[in-house]
Amino acid sequence: MASLGVAWRITGIYTAVGLSWIFLSSMAVWIGVGEPPGLASLLEMGKGCAFILVTAFMLLVLLRRWEGELNRRGEALIESNRELTELNTRLSGIMRGSQDLIAAWDRNKRLTAFNPRYQAVCWDFFERDVKVGMSAEEVFGHVPEKYRLFSECWDRTLAGESFVQLQSLDVDGDMAWFETSYGSLPGPDGLPSGGFHIVRDVTDRVRAEEDRRTHAEKLAKTVETLTEANSELERFAYVASHDLQEPLRTIACFAQLLERHYGQTLDDRGRQYVELVTSGAIRMHSLINDLLAYSRTTRSEGRIEIVSAESACQSALNNLREAIDSGGAEVIVEPLPEVSADSVMLIQIFQNLIGNAIKYRKTGIAPHIRVSAQRQERHWQFSVSDNGIGFDPSEQDVFELFRRLHPHSSYTGTGVGLAICKWIVNRLGGHIWVESTPGAGSTFRFTLPLGEAQRPVAAHA
Repeated sequence: MASLGVAWRITGIYTAVGLSWIFLSSMAVWIGVGEPPGLASLLEMGKGCAFILVTAFMLLVLLRRWEGELNRRGEALIESNRELTELNTRLSGIMRGSQDLIAAWDRNKRLTAFNPRYQAVCWDFFERDVKVGMSAEEVFGHVPEKYRLFSECWDRTLAGESFVQLQSLDVDGDMAWFETSYGSLPGPDGLPSGGFHIVRDVTDRVRAEEDRRTHAEKLAKTVETLTEANSELERFAYVASHDLQEPLRTIACFAQLLERHYGQTLDDRGRQYVELVTSGAIRMHSLINDLLAYSRTTRSEGRIEIVSAESACQSALNNLREAIDSGGAEVIVEPLPEVSADSVMLIQIFQNLIGNAIKYRKTGIAPHIRVSAQRQERHWQFSVSDNGIGFDPSEQDVFELFRRLHPHSSYTGTGVGLAICKWIVNRLGGHIWVESTPGAGSTFRFTLPLGEAQRPVAAHA
């Protein structure tokens, strides 16, 4: 409304002045001539008044449009100023709250802005109370190397280059590391009118990277040492097993010859000694073979693929056919799925578990063994159940190497078979455990991942 009043006032002044001029000039003419105005004079004066009124109206319209445009530009300017004020407040808040060092410089390397953190660090490191307008030489000049490095970086910045540089600084005998980002600030002509740099303390990160690099080097050396030691151990196991086999065969052979040729001349104690030597040699032979089997299994890379657990179980039963027939065992195999596994390793699991079920049977009772599988959310759970002698369920360490729950006089074995099962199941990404009751049999359970085609597909949002 204020703008509209100005337009009306200007138009009113123009109209009053114009009409007054026409009236007064006409009166002066009439007085000078000395006769009253005629019709022509009155029409001429009326035409002049009409012109004034028409032009006054046009002037009013133009002034109102002009005032409207000024109002719009004024409002836009006020809004821009408000946005700039808000942006400046935010930037000031960021600079005040930032733990990084932030500073801006003009083309002549004079400070134009900085944050409190920059001011504090300059005081701590350079003993300078920085102020706007100070030159880089005033801030860093007493540290020639720092000033030289800053000048080189500043020349690159004014050339329009943006980059990051890692710098170190000796702080009371300890090395501190700083990451400095340089960038230019364009002027009205588009050319750099100055620039900025942001300094971040990355000492902890650099030290962590150095520690990781050191640990990685140590780990690589450890892996190399362990690999070499493992190779040596494999060679030792191979040589030792083969070197031990020959003396054991010799001991067993001569013990049998001694019993055959001189058994009649030996008393009961002598024959017992010969029997102990023979059985000890046989047990040692079995132990060496089982250790070789364990070594071969743990060294095997395996080939993980989709395999039929039912086919693997059938192969294990074929390998155990003699033990099944001689023990009168009944083995029931329910339908088994396909799983992600190594076929040879899976056969070994079934063979060891079913073989143990046949071995640890009750006297006078034929073994009854059931093999089944149940699907879980992300894996298959297999079960091998028997009606054997069972054991105390607290003895979960039956899967440890050489762990035996029964004396050699009652049941043969070396305590390696279940350890092999545990290693294979863990290698295949599963878990193995046992549920047992003394005198009521055992159920060995283990899990294996689903086959790729059986795995649930993640839902899409």
